[in-house]
This record gives sequence, C-alpha cells and structure tokens, in this order.
Amino acid sequence: MAGGLLLYVPVLLAATTLVALVWITQSRGGGLALVALVTVAFVVWARAHPDSWERWVSSRCHRFARRIRYRWNWADLMAAAEVQSRDAHHIVRVPRLLYCRLGRYADLLTVQLCPGITPEDLEAATEAIRSEFRALEVRVLPHERHRGWVWLRVICSDTLLDPTAPPMGPDADRPPDLTKLHLGRREDGEPWLLRLLGRHLLVAGATGAGKSSVVASLLVQLAPAIHAGTVRLIGIDPKGGMEFGLYRDLFHLLACETEEDMVRALEAAAELVADRARSMAGVTRQHQPTVEEPFYVVLVDEIASLTAYIGDRGLKERAKQALGRLLTKGRAPGVSVVGCVQDPRKDVLEVRNLFTTRIGLRLAEKTEVPMVLGEGARERGALCDRIPMGTPGVGYLVEDGSTVVTKVRAAYVDDEQLRWLAATYPSPTREVLPEVVDLPDKPRQSRKAKSERAAS
Repeated sequence: MAGGLLLYVPVLLAATTLVALVWITQSRGGGLALVALVTVAFVVWARAHPDSWERWVSSRCHRFARRIRYRWNWADLMAAAEVQSRDAHHIVRVPRLLYCRLGRYADLLTVQLCPGITPEDLEAATEAIRSEFRALEVRVLPHERHRGWVWLRVICSDTLLDPTAPPMGPDADRPPDLTKLHLGRREDGEPWLLRLLGRHLLVAGATGAGKSSVVASLLVQLAPAIHAGTVRLIGIDPKGGMEFGLYRDLFHLLACETEEDMVRALEAAAELVADRARSMAGVTRQHQPTVEEPFYVVLVDEIASLTAYIGDRGLKERAKQALGRLLTKGRAPGVSVVGCVQDPRKDVLEVRNLFTTRIGLRLAEKTEVPMVLGEGARERGALCDRIPMGTPGVGYLVEDGSTVVTKVRAAYVDDEQLRWLAATYPSPTREVLPEVVDLPDKPRQSRKAKSERAAS
C-alpha cells in the first residue's frame, strides 16, 4: 500500500528516495537531519502555497485513500445492498469493479454487471453506495463502449457551492462558437459548455432558482455575435419588460406590452422558419449563421404565460401553434427557442418534450423532476428538489438522446454587467411589430411574399 501511495504522489516518492539515498550513502544522522529538513519544507509549502500543496500532495493522498476504500469494500457493499445474484450452482455473484479513474472532485468507476443484475438494480442502490463511500452524490451512467458495463460517477467535493464567476468575457474579435457556449461550471470542475446551434433549451425552476442566471450567462456569450449581426435576439417578456427591459438594446425585437404583441412575435418567428425552410429545400440541411442570414434566438421569459395563462382562447391557440411550429421546425433553419418556466406541469407546458436540452434548477417537489427532465431522471441522480435555496443557478442538465444527468451552475451576472453588455454590444438592427390590420377575408402573406410585392 505504501509503495502504491508513493507511486501515486510523485513528490513523496522523490522525497523518500532522496532520504533513502542519504541514509544509505552517508549516515543515520544525515538521514534523520534530511527527514527533519523535508518535513519543515513540506509544512512551509502547505502554509505558504496551499493551492499547489493541495493539488500535488493532499488531494492525491485523499484520492489514493478513496481508491483503497473502493477496492476493499466493494464486494461487501454490493452484498449488503442486495445487488447480487446466484448462478445455477448457488454461488453468489456481485458486479465487478474493474477500474477507478480518480479526479480532483469526482471519480469514475467502471463496473461490470453480473448475470441477473441490471443498471436499474445498481441505480436503486446508489444511496447505500453514497453513504458507504462518504460521497455527495452517486450516479449510474451508461458505458459507451462495452455492453454489460456501466460507469459510477462518485461526486466527492461540491464545486458548485460558491457562486460561479462570469465566464471569459465577450471578445468582439472572435465570434462565439454556438456549439460550445461557456455558461458556467460543471460538478467535476470542468467548464459547462452548452450547444445552442440546432437545439432548443428549456430552463425550469422555482422562484429564485436562478433562471435569470442561465439567461444572463447565455447573453454574455452571444453579445459579440449580436453586435456583429450574425445572431438576432427576439425577446418575449410577459412581465411587461421587467426581465428583459434592463438590456433592451441587445434585442432585435422585444415584445412585452400586450399579449397580442407577444403572440404576434412568436408568429413572426414561425413565419421566418417557414420561409427559411423553403429556401433551404434541396440546398442544405443545416443553416450556417451569416450577417445576411443570421441565427435567431427566441427568448421567452415565462413560457407558461403564453401556453396556459392567456384568457383569450384564440390567442392561446395561436401561441401554441406558433410555438409548436418553432420547436418542431426551427432547429435546422437556424431558429432556437430558449424558454423559462416556473410550473412544469403537463397541462401548463404541453410542448416541453420538444425541447432538446433541458435544465432543471431547484424545484418545489420531486414529482416535478420527471416532468422537466424525463422519466427516471431523479433515479439517475437529478435531485432538483434537494437543491438548497441559497445556491441559485445550480441545476441538472439532460440533453436530447442521452440519459446522462450532469450537475451544473450558471455564472452570476449582476445588473451592472448586463447594462454594460447592452451598451457595448447593442444589436445593429431593430424590428417593430406592424400594426394589427383585421382583414379576415384576406389570407396572410409570408414576409417573402410581402417583400417581393413591395419590390415589384
């Protein structure tokens, strides 16, 4: 065990080797003096530079201790948690722990399931595994290469407890990569990179859960492209501009005054999707943002206000239809919807399954977790109902086509930063909704048809 520790902590190996050489070649007194000198040097190092000491020595020692705990206790833990089966000869078998990939904040254990044991059986025992390993959370992840294998992600340290500083500020000379927008930090300490191009994003959370933090972090990354004209922002704020009015200059179009205006803004975006889909037919399957054909982001603050809380049935139905067209057809033509919702019940947001990327922030009840992230998400580790109230912006992320649950925290961006962002990177274009003209006998024309008619 001692030899393994020295191999895992190179600094201790170097110090031990030096002491052994002096002890053998010089004298016992010289070896003892060197031991005292090395001890003093380590104490000074730990106090003067605690970060580097933690990185190179203490954290590696803790990780090695975790490896020993995993190996020694695994079989007994599986048997105690009843994750076991019997073969034809009545021999008890438990899943095998194959590899331990240790990280600074989280470990990844590779487990080979035994006959009769499924990943769901292991998921049911995650609470017992978490308690035995003294971890914060334990999640079962599907293995990407081998059938019959799974990964166990063991979260050892809470890297999301403290507020996350804003990510790297906008760079006007380097347009943002819409497939890797840096919004904050993941639970393993790595940057949280979100793909928005070709995706729709749903952010659900109770009051004060930090939905505005996710939106603000997104705008920080999009600001240079908004100012350059390759990204246009359409905002819908049912609160009369209380949310988006602070940074109004970032928007190409902002509808916040009446329900009619907000529904018409949705319909305008849906009409744009239809026009683009027709122009892209037979040419390309994925839109590439340019100044002439920019990428549109439709940002809706409280999406349930349009799909459930509008009193006018006609307006409500128009809103649902426009939103449905955007979510089903908008990804390839370069129009993404970012919707925020407080109440995720099915009768409030019927189209939530059309959002390809979903984030569950703090939720009031555990029954709301599968409504946002899908069936079985809570069993896989999405404990949205257990997120503390004092950690806004913390949530669990699930992406389309994957059952992996990732815990993330969006950066905190204050009001002054948002005002500066809007003043520094304003949208070069503005669009105003035209006046409503009631012509029931005249069919509605698309924007393309209207522009052709005006040109002629």
